[in-house]
Amino acid sequence: MEDEFEGKFIALEGPDGCGKSTQAKLLSEWLESEGYDVKVTREPTENPTGKVLRDALREKKDLPIEAEALLFACDRLVHVSNVIKPNLEVGKIIVTERYVHSSLAYQTARGLSRDWVEEINKFAIEPDFTIFIDVPPQVGFKRVGSSGEADTFEQDLELQKRVREIYKDLAEEGNIPQIDGTKSPKEVHERVKDEIDRFLHA
Repeated sequence: MEDEFEGKFIALEGPDGCGKSTQAKLLSEWLESEGYDVKVTREPTENPTGKVLRDALREKKDLPIEAEALLFACDRLVHVSNVIKPNLEVGKIIVTERYVHSSLAYQTARGLSRDWVEEINKFAIEPDFTIFIDVPPQVGFKRVGSSGEADTFEQDLELQKRVREIYKDLAEEGNIPQIDGTKSPKEVHERVKDEIDRFLHA
């Protein structure tokens, strides 16, 4: 979907436990200090569609992978319509934790075709800038476990290895900056900030 908006749309992507939430918070604080109006959001969302999806994942319901992918796409459609597009139209910078690349990584890692995943997400507004925060699966598992937020899609180490490789392939393909998420939050933030600063002033 091609649209022109007053605002800018930034997506933070990466495997589970890479530190997206921390970096979204730090990035929004820095952007606000620079005078920008910022909206931080995430997927799955806090909307009713996101709650259904989160509950299904948390309760480990036996969903076909196609149904899970469609739930993610449904939640994303609500996200785009109710949060992303309206905020971009009034000139805000949107920072989202996860977006379409997450569906491409997780759902193709579980056996769905990339073409099909792209097709059910073709409504999605393209981010103006995406950053991939990379951590090895073992690091991500340790972080997720310590935070007590491990959901069904965060349990399988082999899956996470496949997910990471797909993310890296997508980053290479899309010329997306890759940042080492094993560094301290402050060090990662400095890298994220540098990338965003260059993007905003290009």
